[in-house]
Amino acid sequence: MNTVLVAESDEVVRGLVKAIINSAGYEAIETTSGEEALRIAHHVPVQAIVLDCLTPSSRGAETLKLLRADSRTAHIPVIAMCGLGQFGAELGLWAKAVVVKPFRPAQLLMKLQYVLRAQAEAVPVTHNVVAQAV
Repeated sequence: MNTVLVAESDEVVRGLVKAIINSAGYEAIETTSGEEALRIAHHVPVQAIVLDCLTPSSRGAETLKLLRADSRTAHIPVIAMCGLGQFGAELGLWAKAVVVKPFRPAQLLMKLQYVLRAQAEAVPVTHNVVAQAV
């Protein structure tokens, strides 16, 4: 089962996102802050993160940069959830997908299925070390 981390500051939106994820057969883990999302992502295997652009303890772009800079979390696809006017070009560079609030549940689910499918189909890169003959 795919586990999706939801980092959303608004309780109502967080509950809606969790319900959408759970009804689609995925497991949702929730938190209210970017800082806590980073901690969870370091210790719990998650296949995707739905991240509020403006979490209380850290801005979404900062959290995204920290996720991408860490080898433990760099591979996790992130869906940035932004209110109208919050989305900046910078978030588009760091997130795999963006959902603009208010959103329809089908929009979020479509983006989530897209990032999970892309993640599953990604071919892992392996680095072969070739021993040189002396």
